[in-house]
Amino acid sequence: MQQRFGVLTEFDSMSDEDIKIAIERLADNYPKDLSFEFYSEFCQYVCWYKEQSNKCSRKESTDIAQHIFKLLHTNGVCTAFPNTEVIFRKYLSLMSTNWSGERSFFQLARIKNVKRSTMSQDRLGVLALLRILRELLHETDFSSVIDEFATIKSRKVTI
Repeated sequence: MQQRFGVLTEFDSMSDEDIKIAIERLADNYPKDLSFEFYSEFCQYVCWYKEQSNKCSRKESTDIAQHIFKLLHTNGVCTAFPNTEVIFRKYLSLMSTNWSGERSFFQLARIKNVKRSTMSQDRLGVLALLRILRELLHETDFSSVIDEFATIKSRKVTI
């Protein structure tokens, strides 16, 4: 995500050549949505945004992409930057949140239900970890793990 759409939020710290490469890559990835003039439009947009950001300060808690999208709409310049508006709409509509973290809390809620409310914290943590990493568990060859454990914890008595 960051590699594809990073130019939308990090253009301040990028060189003009890096911006051009990133914008051309975006245009190649979305040929039906973005016109061939996207680079020149984006350069004009960057100048406009820098001018606007000097006039008003954004809230720190607001995501910069959402802030820019709102700024485009509140100032009524979507028609001046149609490709930029389209790509921001695409970027914001993608599921770009940290789904793995959200899945972890969801799985934890499923594990700790009414029947298991007396479960100790250690056991709950281990079960949650097993549930979250279940794909890895399916790929693991347990026979080698068991063999390795058996050699380490061998209880054979030598006579």
